[in-house]
Amino acid sequence: MDAVGAYFNHATPGLGALELYQNKEWGMKQHERALSGMYYFNGLLANQPFAAGENFSVADITLFVGLSFADFAEITILADSNALLAWRARMAKRASMGGTGV
Repeated sequence: MDAVGAYFNHATPGLGALELYQNKEWGMKQHERALSGMYYFNGLLANQPFAAGENFSVADITLFVGLSFADFAEITILADSNALLAWRARMAKRASMGGTGV
């Protein structure tokens, strides 16, 4: 989530006139870091059902919200991140995440 925020503030129009200093090169590096984080979680979720192991936790909530912010900042989960995409779809169905399921 930190990388997404840095990308948003430094490499996009982001906060517009509110952002007094932007370093686009730093922002683009953070974009790469955000994608790297997505790949990390994709690998993790390929081997376990939730971000921190076998049970739903605040880690899942944090990751879900971070990915929502990435959507807002226009950082897309890459199509080959099957485990992360499947996890996100499952999480979106949970009542605790605003869905109508579990």
